[in-house]
Amino acid sequence: MAASNHNVTSQDLPNGASGLSPRHPDSRLETDWLFLYDQLPPTDWFKADYVYKTSGWLNIHADIRQRQRILIEISGAYRMNNLEWSAYRTQTLPRINQYVFKLHQHHNIEDKGYFPQFVRMYPQLKAGFEILDRDHVRLDGLLNELQALSGRLATSEGKNKALGEQLHKTLIDVSNLLSQHLSDEEDLVIPILGLS
Repeated sequence: MAASNHNVTSQDLPNGASGLSPRHPDSRLETDWLFLYDQLPPTDWFKADYVYKTSGWLNIHADIRQRQRILIEISGAYRMNNLEWSAYRTQTLPRINQYVFKLHQHHNIEDKGYFPQFVRMYPQLKAGFEILDRDHVRLDGLLNELQALSGRLATSEGKNKALGEQLHKTLIDVSNLLSQHLSDEEDLVIPILGLS
């Protein structure tokens, strides 16, 4: 997977990636699935022996997280009356379209290429990748909803506070699921990339 145009460091990892347990308290990964994670914990993901294999995937995730953060900040500013409707629309529309496009693109590559390949390499991780696959289905639904709301925003004639609220709620729903998904995915995938 191609790296984005900015580099991630160990400080950019979510939730203080350290220790030999999943990096977030709501991890859905079973301990038995973490045998590679134990061999290559997050503290080593950026070491010289691994970074050339791991940084591309982590950079893509960092880009997704950054796009998500910016959209939520813009939406929050509008909700707090710190941003006019026209500025909100101008800043939100292209960002939502790029965010949805990038996520669909990333998930499509994973679903059709990487995940099946990883399961062939490590059949004992199949149940973990099934969780990630189900996340993709749920995320696709939320992203389609976000795209539909973006379409309404693009054609709205005037200020529509209810639409802004719907967009914000959907962004938060996507963000909550995606945060857990990306962390679980990294805990499974990055050690495979680094150790292969």
